[in-house]
Amino acid sequence: MRALTSVLLLFFLLSFDLQIASGQVDSGEEVPIVTRTHALINASVVRSPGHAAEQATVVIRDGLILSVGQNVVVPFDAERVDAESLTVYAGFIDGLSHVGLPVPKEEPDRERPENPAYPPDDEAGIQPQRDVQSMLDPDHKSLLDLRKAGFTAAHVVPRGRMLPGSGAVILLLDGKSTNELVVKRDVSLFAQFEPARRMYPGTDMAIIAKWRQLHHEAARRQRVEQLYAEDPTALARPSYDPVHYALFPVLDGEKPVYFNAENELDLHRILALQAELGFPVVIAGLKGSFAAIDKLNAANHPLILGLDLPPATEKKAESDSPDSTQAAPGDAAAELPEAATPQQYDPMLRTHSFEDIEAEKKNLEARLELERAKHVSAAATLHGAGLTFGLSTLGVKPSEVLSNVRRMVEHGLAEDAALAALTTNPADILGLSASMGTIDPGKMGNLVVATGPIFDEDTEIRYVFVDGKKFEIEARRRSASDSAAVVNPTGTWSITVSSPDGDVHGTMVLRGSDGNWSGTLTTNMMDGTADLHDIEIEGTSISFQFHVDSVGEVTASLDITGDEFDGTVTASGLGTFPASGSRTSDPEM
Repeated sequence: MRALTSVLLLFFLLSFDLQIASGQVDSGEEVPIVTRTHALINASVVRSPGHAAEQATVVIRDGLILSVGQNVVVPFDAERVDAESLTVYAGFIDGLSHVGLPVPKEEPDRERPENPAYPPDDEAGIQPQRDVQSMLDPDHKSLLDLRKAGFTAAHVVPRGRMLPGSGAVILLLDGKSTNELVVKRDVSLFAQFEPARRMYPGTDMAIIAKWRQLHHEAARRQRVEQLYAEDPTALARPSYDPVHYALFPVLDGEKPVYFNAENELDLHRILALQAELGFPVVIAGLKGSFAAIDKLNAANHPLILGLDLPPATEKKAESDSPDSTQAAPGDAAAELPEAATPQQYDPMLRTHSFEDIEAEKKNLEARLELERAKHVSAAATLHGAGLTFGLSTLGVKPSEVLSNVRRMVEHGLAEDAALAALTTNPADILGLSASMGTIDPGKMGNLVVATGPIFDEDTEIRYVFVDGKKFEIEARRRSASDSAAVVNPTGTWSITVSSPDGDVHGTMVLRGSDGNWSGTLTTNMMDGTADLHDIEIEGTSISFQFHVDSVGEVTASLDITGDEFDGTVTASGLGTFPASGSRTSDPEM
């Protein structure tokens, strides 16, 4: 009788395991974990860029990869996943990110310091002593959103201005304490050309001068500390300064500065400043890098390329190549195609009267497409020059990350190089190669499981494993009308942008129809009304630009659902900020 009872109990427990051992759907809701052993059976396994095995099995136990190959023994307690039609990759690593960080809010009318030429360091955005770990929100939605894009780890740095603080590498888990997310702390010092407002350093040149000052003062203070340690009786005890002390590891070459470059000029300034002062640097962002290839090659610093690409157009990828043959120069009468393409740009074109205005317009459109193609092709240009790089999601919505990598591949970046930029390269730059970046026994159980080759447009991510924990990604719901579904954005919209200086409120008006959109924007932070231009609508997404005198060109990228939208607003030199709003009047029909 006792034996029969034991058999029935075992049968019940096994049945219960089969019901809930499948992990959790990636909705942020916890599901009890029955086993920490998983086996992906008969998958196509890409162990590292350029090295794949068919009909292979990957076993994860207690957060680590136990075995991988074609003749693998599956443990008796493993949850088995039939992966015959699936492709497995090492988990993606975000080389520079704000994931998991709420946008800080400050009073927009904060008083200027008594001496704006010499303000307190924290008010001027000079806070290298801050640790990003204290700012993380383990329940922040961006962790889930980025994980759905295949990312399992991220190098997170604080938001702020010139020197916001130190970065850490975190795992993209949820519902955990901050301590459980962080796998490597104090890995970097983040820097950017982000001037202070209404105080010093208020310009890029002032930031360079402040860098020199901080570097020399920190070096002097470090030397005084060394002398005091050698003979405390010979000197008065040095006073403690958190800003200078935070720079000591940089001076010692133990902690790199991740310096974000928003344009080509930033790149040249960073390279010159580093050559002068000698601090270890990782150059991030790399906008305009295609125009500084020789200098980047000569400097040989680690690189992190930003994924915030110009908005996509509906043109075919092959027509966007910047290397295409241009039109014969100087021929103002040459007929340009109805849809301008990069190869049609004529730098010598001159118009002679109002009758030529259409040719000039088309030529300017072609130049815009040429510049757009240069930026999208920057990854291929870097790779072609022999430079390796990781990728950064700063300023990019998680839903756009993978599609932007695919655009880089469409514009010439080799697939193995793109995969390396997502896996092995950032692991090497961040000192994580022993635990992440490839699918090898003993490494962390961070995996991406997709329905096919990851750079194919129709491929979807089905599972993501983080530290051995399985997250199931819901499949996209498709219908026959999905590709034709286009929102009607017309009407009056309220808009709120969350900036570090407080919320910006405004009203946006959109008019027109497909191919002939127009609009205006007014906010409480600018004078007059701004006209919207370069308005593009694809499905439920809308992007546009507008000009603000005190800021320059601003780009908005929004997703519309019914009468609501959310997205981002990016201002060059200031950063990218969340935006949301709702329609306050019916759309025009």
